[in-house]
Amino acid sequence: MNWTQIWIDLFGTTEWLGLNMGFWVASGVVLVIVVIMNVVFWSMKPLPRDE
Repeated sequence: MNWTQIWIDLFGTTEWLGLNMGFWVASGVVLVIVVIMNVVFWSMKPLPRDE
């Protein structure tokens, strides 16, 4: 299964704004990871401090 050929058949190009689709896929994966991490860490309650 050749992902590049499938993409070319669907959209006719493997570049967007002069950058390869691999770059955009990798950027999207990083963006999803960052959003998930923010949701997880911002939803955590702080631990009570023992003083």
